[in-house]
Amino acid sequence: MKFAHLSDVHLGFQKHESLQKIEQQVFEKILNQCISSKVDFILIPGDLFHVNIPEMRVQKFAFSMFRKVYDAKIPIYVVYGSHDFSPVSNSVIDLLAEVGYITKVTQAKSHEDSTISLECLIDPKTGAKITGLSGLKVGKDREWYEKLDRDNLEAESGFKIFLFHGGISDMKTDSSMDGDQMPLSLLPKGFSYYAGGHMHKFNHQSFDGYANVVYSGTPFAGYHADLEDNANGQKRGFVLVEFEDTVKSVEFVEIENITYEIIEVDANNRKAESINQELLEKTKDIDPAEKVVIIKVKGELTSGKTADVDISLVRDNLNERNAMVVNVSKNGLTSKEYSITKAKGANKEEIETNVFSENIGQLRFDYPELLSDEGIKLAKKLLSELGQPVLINEKKNEYIPRIRDNALGILGLDDDAS
Repeated sequence: MKFAHLSDVHLGFQKHESLQKIEQQVFEKILNQCISSKVDFILIPGDLFHVNIPEMRVQKFAFSMFRKVYDAKIPIYVVYGSHDFSPVSNSVIDLLAEVGYITKVTQAKSHEDSTISLECLIDPKTGAKITGLSGLKVGKDREWYEKLDRDNLEAESGFKIFLFHGGISDMKTDSSMDGDQMPLSLLPKGFSYYAGGHMHKFNHQSFDGYANVVYSGTPFAGYHADLEDNANGQKRGFVLVEFEDTVKSVEFVEIENITYEIIEVDANNRKAESINQELLEKTKDIDPAEKVVIIKVKGELTSGKTADVDISLVRDNLNERNAMVVNVSKNGLTSKEYSITKAKGANKEEIETNVFSENIGQLRFDYPELLSDEGIKLAKKLLSELGQPVLINEKKNEYIPRIRDNALGILGLDDDAS
């Protein structure tokens, strides 16, 4: 008997048309291989979608793919991830479950003593017992695990699988997703396989009482860091597991996506002009046709602003030579003329206040009254407004004017004044 484990597909994340196609092609390849391998069932522990209700093109694609697996009579067992979670079951995952294409695993009951109990689903073909908890945003799922009745789950006999979505602090994992981790001890002991989601690199480890704790990783890319890892040779794919009464083998199956070129420039103790020249020279030496080109510039400039490092000419040149996508990262680029002083705090609001307080004195403009507490308050209001999410069913051409107008109102300006 065997099952497949894949996670963090993030369908709908990519907005660039070429990357959208790769995102979907990789997912389709995995499902096709699951069908051809005649797996008994498929596990998806979260972030199947990048948001709970993606745009219609993503929904249509997902339904067509899951219909194919359904017709092949292969059950799919899922939990929500932190991205596609919906507290009121208002998600495309719930639509897929409603028509029977997938099965939501979490069957939780709350009790008067504040504990939470879980029931196991039994896969009809193999008899495997499957349960798990969904992932919540900003690590709030830890509260569920702390209330979880682990004793009853540990007392269950048979071949057991636990699905979870979140970081485990006991495991050595990729630093790009280090936040919001929890100890392995919050998971019930004695399961045969722990199917993890959230971490974007394949990871398979075993511990005392916890055999086969596995992250399948993202099949393609959710973020710039994923694309950069891909360019540096990170393998992507899914996991195939053979089992009887215990796990016999755990195999990572690589699924190729696209070819890459990566250009990295060290900006330490240099001026923007030399960085721009190096970028132009390095791009001449590569063939970007039908490739994802990653450009990464990091370090501290001796003078000038980070904006003086101009990627536009390089980007235009690469696009003219038929690059599929040019992806730029300047997050690690700073300048001695202005550098952010880090600050600590007990919570998010306190950290924001302290960061603004530490750095506001570096600013130079004709409004001295803003270089004080008034400026800090104004900055915090703007930050809060600019971080407002898109409303349900709100279109981009509605969202941007709303945020812009509210921000201008905070500044005491109107559209004409801007």
